[in-house]
Amino acid sequence: MNNFLYFIYLGFFLSHIPITLFVDSQAVLPASWFPPVCRKMMAWYFETHKDPLMMHLPLWFKSLVYSEIYLQLPFFFLATYAFLGKKNWIRIPAIFYGAFVTATMLPILAELAAHTGPGYRPGIVTSFYAPYLLVPLCLAIHMAVTPQPFGSSRSGKSKRH
Repeated sequence: MNNFLYFIYLGFFLSHIPITLFVDSQAVLPASWFPPVCRKMMAWYFETHKDPLMMHLPLWFKSLVYSEIYLQLPFFFLATYAFLGKKNWIRIPAIFYGAFVTATMLPILAELAAHTGPGYRPGIVTSFYAPYLLVPLCLAIHMAVTPQPFGSSRSGKSKRH
């Protein structure tokens, strides 16, 4: 894996941990669980960009946020560990993750494209969501076509501890 992709993927996983914990989870968890600065940031985002999904919270969207908290968040930690250690075993879980997230992003982006409302800024709101389609899609494709994403293991050589 080249350094550019390595750092894109690693940065994506590392950045998505606080985003999930402090931003996205506000859609489904009690407001009292979040620091005031996080709640104020979301209020500013709603007022400025009128994100229809985070403002109106349709049930299907809430279910995707729960999947982000309970399925994706643990994967971000696992993937961070695997990428830092350059562990090839992350390949199959990364393919599943990338395919799952790509599938969940399609209805989100369709809803954003179809929404019309006063003050809604579709270009800006879509640009916030787009990396969460593009990076997992690229990750799934990259891992699917790369049998050993971090190169061959050093089998045959003695391992020193």
